[in-house]
Amino acid sequence: MFQIKLNEGTMKNNLLRIMLLAAGLLLGTTQAMAYPDKPVRVIVPWPAGGGADYVGRAFGKELSEIWKQPVVIDNIGGAGSIVGAERAARAAPDGYTFMVTINGTITSNRFLYKNMPYDPDRSFMPVSLLVQSGQLILVNKSVKADNLKDFVDYVRKQPGGVSYASYGNGTQPHLLFELLKKREKIDMLHVPYKGLAPALTGVMGNEVQLTIVSPSSATAALGSGRTKPLAIGSSTRASVMPNVPTVAESGYPYLNATIWFGMFAPKGTPQAIIDKVQQDIATVVKRPDFAKALEERGFDIVASTPAQFTKVIQEEVARTAEMAEAANVKPE
Repeated sequence: MFQIKLNEGTMKNNLLRIMLLAAGLLLGTTQAMAYPDKPVRVIVPWPAGGGADYVGRAFGKELSEIWKQPVVIDNIGGAGSIVGAERAARAAPDGYTFMVTINGTITSNRFLYKNMPYDPDRSFMPVSLLVQSGQLILVNKSVKADNLKDFVDYVRKQPGGVSYASYGNGTQPHLLFELLKKREKIDMLHVPYKGLAPALTGVMGNEVQLTIVSPSSATAALGSGRTKPLAIGSSTRASVMPNVPTVAESGYPYLNATIWFGMFAPKGTPQAIIDKVQQDIATVVKRPDFAKALEERGFDIVASTPAQFTKVIQEEVARTAEMAEAANVKPE
């Protein structure tokens, strides 16, 4: 029989390691149990009134009720969310500052801007994906196609005769339609507008033939009778537009066009607090009235674990890299 002899020093060292490990686990558990004991700040790196602001406030209100502490929404817009994201990245990682933003802050800004003051991969810890909104591929009524496949054939028959609207170079419509051009070997003209509203006006007036827009933003354009939807870029059909097929159903799964909204914490935030916040978010989304209110505004609930959220980010970064290459977008 083998015998392992440990001297007194080794035994003391091992005992000390076990005690420190136990103390660390106990500290993390204690932090989570007592958390939060003061107001929590949520930075939204976009101006008040937008989608990220609405989502941040909606979740903040519910979490405040669970925590019995105020959740303060701090809108810090500017430079495509870079200003607010930098502030969030530099916040103390104590569990009292979070960020709620859209995918661009984490996935596409890296392909658009040089020398960003935050690292989208290292400055934050994903907490939970909150909601998402599949984007509609919207065309002018005069386009002789009622589905995505017929539209591609329509464009192929008239090279350069169809134009699409974006909200500027590097925005989602620009990246997505350049990828469509590359994959399907078709030709369309890119017309960058200064924002969503003028782009929609351009499609309604047939200055351009198509763009991408959220279902809620497309209401007026569809109601005018001058536009029609071809497909929606989410994994499932939108509850507000159940008759519109997804891009995958239409045969073009790579055209997934979704804006998601997620919560992040500064790097170094205790994992026990991350886990508690994620679990409380999971509780919030089970409230029927809360879920219904978000769905009526065109949002789909997709609350996730940090690991699931990380996978979503990694997959989108890879796809955005391909789109940026197809659109010849370089960081500036």
